[in-house]
Amino acid sequence: MRRLALVLALVLALAVAADVLAGGISDETCPNARGENTNTCPPGTVGMPYSIRFVESEGSGCGPGRQTFHLDSGVLPPGLTLAPDGTLSGTSTLAGSFQFYVELREPADDPANCAGKRTQKQFTLKIRRQPRIVATPAVPPRSEVGVPYGITLRARGGSGIFAWALAAGKLPEGLRLRADGSITGTPRVAGTYYVEVKARDTESRSLTWATTLSVAPRLVIRTQRVPGARVGRFYSADLRAVGGVAPRVWRLTHGRLPRGLRLASALGRFTGTPEETGRHLVTVEVSDGLEVEHTKSFRIVVLGARAERGATSRKHERRARTRALAHPNSAS
Repeated sequence: MRRLALVLALVLALAVAADVLAGGISDETCPNARGENTNTCPPGTVGMPYSIRFVESEGSGCGPGRQTFHLDSGVLPPGLTLAPDGTLSGTSTLAGSFQFYVELREPADDPANCAGKRTQKQFTLKIRRQPRIVATPAVPPRSEVGVPYGITLRARGGSGIFAWALAAGKLPEGLRLRADGSITGTPRVAGTYYVEVKARDTESRSLTWATTLSVAPRLVIRTQRVPGARVGRFYSADLRAVGGVAPRVWRLTHGRLPRGLRLASALGRFTGTPEETGRHLVTVEVSDGLEVEHTKSFRIVVLGARAERGATSRKHERRARTRALAHPNSAS
């Protein structure tokens, strides 16, 4: 019984020794996490060069440098190839997680315990999407002096925490780039600003986002007064506003317009044919696309139609008197 146990132990030892001498693929390039049945390789990124090299385990006892590596099964990431010397390289074109087996082949003329031996090992390689910066909202919002502003930048892909910095251009006065990639604040000076932001990940890869930010002047009504009107005569008076962002909407907030007149909300225009005389004090408000508002009061004076007819009659009388003096005999 003891002899049988010794024989079995000797056979097992020889088998283990044969496996060691047969060689194997090292875990150095692609480590094996405890409890996993696959070795995980360093991740790659779509569109970026990738290169690692598989090597034989040390202490195998096989002739060094004569082994060849081959894809045994599974699928390599598109764009990568495995060379006979164990180099896996190329530029990947598709993101995803790829599993494959690499086979190590010993040459036929190696020492007796390694000649023609083949060993396989499973590997997993993840290819990440090309890093990019995504802005929310996608199109930088319109801005106006005195109106709070905000846009958020996020890095998709890459690895680790990104560091954000203003790489070129200038932010409007009152805005700043925060550590989380957001641009916030309240602009104080109108103008057009070119902004280039750079994000760098823990692998020192840089991403760039560039745009132009436009800050409109504050919305204000510039019209100081409106002309007078007459009963029965068509009337039109435009109100002028500057600054703000489209669209503008006008409305009457206080007072009453003369009967027959109205305020065109899209144009900012008093229009119509007045039907009553008087002095009418009204307050109008204009608002823009960012809900900024500005109000101003105007006095509309409507004169009567008689005053106009009286003036016309006196003008005709003066013309008739002039003709009579110039041609005293024309009436006879």
